[in-house]
Amino acid sequence: MKCDICKTNETKYKCPKCRSIKYCSVACYKNHSLDNCTSDSQNASVEMVQNTQLYPTEDTIPPEKLNLLCYDTHLKELVSNSYLQKIMEKIDNSTNPNEELEKAMIEPMFEEFARRCIDIVRSENSN
Repeated sequence: MKCDICKTNETKYKCPKCRSIKYCSVACYKNHSLDNCTSDSQNASVEMVQNTQLYPTEDTIPPEKLNLLCYDTHLKELVSNSYLQKIMEKIDNSTNPNEELEKAMIEPMFEEFARRCIDIVRSENSN
């Protein structure tokens, strides 16, 4: 896929703010951030959470619990790790994300990330 900004290079990243634009470099990200990206990451995460609630199942996590992920310091530290980011990017860009997710779960860092997410959304004091 080509970069949504420069339309030349292969895309490598997805905007962490709006989650809709894919870009190839820091320069393209800055260009997008300055010109087009109006939602902040908090609004984008709330919007994504709301979209997942259209067809809830018994496994659907309530939005207020999902939003707790945005505030966890340890989780923020984990996702700032470039190795974990590469694993998550591979899952996100895969044509078979379930297969990539299975591969990722054998990686200790990804497993720690997944467990932390589960611990946060299952915590009783977040009700």
